[in-house]
Amino acid sequence: MGLPLFDAQSDPGPSFVRFAEMAGLTLPPAPSEHSAHATTVAAVRYADGVVMVGDRQATSYYVANRDVRKIEPADRYTALAISGSAARGIEFIRLAQLSFEHYEKMSDSALSLEGKANYLSPLIQRNNLTSALVVLPLLAGWDLAHQCGRIFEYDGAGGCYERHDFAVIGSGSPFADSTLRLGYRADMNRDDALALAALAIYEAADNDPSTGGPDFVRSIFPMIVTLTSEGFRELDQDVAASTFRSINDRRSESGGVAGGTLR
Repeated sequence: MGLPLFDAQSDPGPSFVRFAEMAGLTLPPAPSEHSAHATTVAAVRYADGVVMVGDRQATSYYVANRDVRKIEPADRYTALAISGSAARGIEFIRLAQLSFEHYEKMSDSALSLEGKANYLSPLIQRNNLTSALVVLPLLAGWDLAHQCGRIFEYDGAGGCYERHDFAVIGSGSPFADSTLRLGYRADMNRDDALALAALAIYEAADNDPSTGGPDFVRSIFPMIVTLTSEGFRELDQDVAASTFRSINDRRSESGGVAGGTLR
């Protein structure tokens, strides 16, 4: 497909929102009934970057899908996670990727991580204020300018807020957030952050019926992603399996009763 052409009066310039409207790239209307929803994703900062862990279940009035990818690379150093409408969220990720590429082509320069976070605000606002299918994303990445990992969360109207410790999205947020609040330390290494984020998702799945935990029968485990100076990296399912089996073994030993610093 060739690039659309605009005259001087209608040229949208660097605005991706205007370009999307004129090129027909906006999200199509969809029925709100029986639409599957995606939850829950946690992001945790540590000394050398950010760890993100997301469950893989999409739920309507039943389990609609057990293997949804809720975390995707927006570019080499940035990850975008979604909660809310699953179908709309996947399309939102596609639009976000296009928006970053559009900016780079129009300006011949890359967006900063903070710029990417702010660039998504009008996309969120446009979708959530005009559609019943709400999407709440979570953006995390490695900031090349500041050489550190950063996390940005959003409200339903597109407001962008940086979190300096951790963030959670999805219906399992109350349970995951409580786990992160109790276990977070500013001096954590990657393994500590990974274990804590995984535990947060485990807790969310244990208490929230819409959040899917580790599926030992089907060997489907939550996604684990790291964002460091080496960029976006999705860890193998073998790593996810061993991480969640360790948590499950500790829980089994106690008979499901809370105990220990990380249960």
